[in-house]
Amino acid sequence: MITAVSNQPALSALVSPTDTAGDELDRNAFLRLLILQIEMQDPLEPMQAHDYLAQLAEFSTVEQLQSTNLQLSILYQAQAVSQALLLIGRNISTGDDGVSGMVDAVVFTDGQPKLIVDGQEVDPGDVTQVW
Repeated sequence: MITAVSNQPALSALVSPTDTAGDELDRNAFLRLLILQIEMQDPLEPMQAHDYLAQLAEFSTVEQLQSTNLQLSILYQAQAVSQALLLIGRNISTGDDGVSGMVDAVVFTDGQPKLIVDGQEVDPGDVTQVW
């Protein structure tokens, strides 16, 4: 009986916790996994080239979607800031806590715009009327 001896590092050593953000793998972790897959494949039944290309294309698509999501997030933030700034000098009212009055300023709390009405911070999403 012949037992295989491998000097290959464990998979967990190739993809460390610092390589992941939540449950997501980054580009470097993906490439290390791909290289490990190539190294560990059965030489008598190697993976076909089109299978590798399909994996790379899938990774490229996911990477592009992540980039698109980031750009949309930036656009959404810019739109929220712009809309909040346009309310300065306008009268507003909210339906929840009954705050109403003129917007004196806009401040940013944790990167999100907040309207200042009579010394109170108001979330722009709570505004029900503008006049």
